[in-house]
Amino acid sequence: MDQSSLQKFVDEAMIRNVIARYADVATRADYESFHSLWTDEGEFIIGEAPKEHHATGPADTVALFRKLRANKTFFVQFALPGVIDIDGDEATTRTFIHESTQGPDETYYRCHCIAFDRLQRSGENWLFRSRSFQYLWLDTGAFSGNGFPLFPTGSGN
Repeated sequence: MDQSSLQKFVDEAMIRNVIARYADVATRADYESFHSLWTDEGEFIIGEAPKEHHATGPADTVALFRKLRANKTFFVQFALPGVIDIDGDEATTRTFIHESTQGPDETYYRCHCIAFDRLQRSGENWLFRSRSFQYLWLDTGAFSGNGFPLFPTGSGN
């Protein structure tokens, strides 16, 4: 394996790690770690929604994330990275997402969507320059099962 093939392999692994970290911090509502995943100009867009579902910069991105996660009894995000295209210090991906959440007053939300990502190399890491979610399927009907809050440490103790 030549050096450029090895670097591509390492970059793809690092990008998949950023995508996995996003799903992890979203599920755990870890606002500090969520902040660390974005460039200073990072843009977060959900659907073709009104302005309250669009944020730019880490502070606004975290504020939108806080708003979306507020008062949720249960939330989980699963992410399956799809195609990753790398061009120097920039990359684009398509990530297939499934989310489920239960909120107050018997509100429910399940979706399948695609996250269109633009990432930027930042030192030894990759960060989101843009993450835009396009819904493929959305259901707001009641769950047939029960959601449970995550233990504070995630350890189950």
